Amino acid sequence: MIADKYSKLKSKSILYVEDDLALRKSVAEIFANFFDRVLLASDGDEAYDIYIENQNSIDIVITDINMPNTNGIELGKHIRKYRRDLPIVVISAYTETEYLLESINLNILTYVTKPFTTQKTLTLLDKFLEYFELSSYIKLSDDIELDYDKSLLHVEGEKIELSNKERVFMKLLAENSMVTYEMIEEYMWDYSKPPSQNAVKSFMQKLKRKLPYELFHNRRGEGYYLSISPVK
Repeated sequence: MIADKYSKLKSKSILYVEDDLALRKSVAEIFANFFDRVLLASDGDEAYDIYIENQNSIDIVITDINMPNTNGIELGKHIRKYRRDLPIVVISAYTETEYLLESINLNILTYVTKPFTTQKTLTLLDKFLEYFELSSYIKLSDDIELDYDKSLLHVEGEKIELSNKERVFMKLLAENSMVTYEMIEEYMWDYSKPPSQNAVKSFMQKLKRKLPYELFHNRRGEGYYLSISPVK
């Protein structure tokens, strides 16, 4: 599932800047699983030279802040002279708050505090998917995700196949506090031929039987809303 989710990042190239050799090597090995090309630099000076040579192909810059020679903030300032929209991620230690305040002016995508854990890596990859508008995954809870493109609901590692109407309904649930009957007619049925109350009720009952959780509830006269609880 993880490889599937981030496969669209394979077309992207990143520049990763870190002066700690062991850390740079280990993190680069992780990034290599997700990106087409990972360019490495040990400080801001080297990173700037690499950026100038490859600026038309670099899609993301990830840089440590506190480095010898040119630090991450100065590197970001140099890059911003060429690209205002390039996503820049700053990696910092908790003690470097003065740098973090300065980084706000760089319009960074996000910052990550050390150590660089697996969970932080996945959160960062999610940020990239969102930035490039590549993700078809919609999170309903910590354990439940909708893969809209593939019409699959991932529930605690289990894959549940959805019909077209079911996947549209799940997306509406995730993106709206209330899925009204008008929305159901407009997005799930032919608007010129609205469904009967029985058709909607039958659809909801069939979907609930497929799911190991109760993911939604009805509010009479209004519609349906996301509310996750174990099936009794």
